[in-house]
Amino acid sequence: MLQKLLDEIRQGRVQEVSELAARLDTTPQMVEILLEHLQRSGYLRLYSGCESSCQGCALKNSCTGTNNPGVKLWSLVE
Repeated sequence: MLQKLLDEIRQGRVQEVSELAARLDTTPQMVEILLEHLQRSGYLRLYSGCESSCQGCALKNSCTGTNNPGVKLWSLVE
């Protein structure tokens, strides 16, 4: 299941945990656990935001700023 999750993430489009769970035929809670495991293993990093203005940012509607507090964004470690 970890490999399938990585394959989904590598497709490069933004996906919500619930969407990933449906694609993997599991629960959102399990996807969160898998994402955290992949972070600890060095495959993903938690996006911590930027210090500049959000005006030009493609993630401005998804980040943990004022629009969606508490949302976690992950990115692949290259």
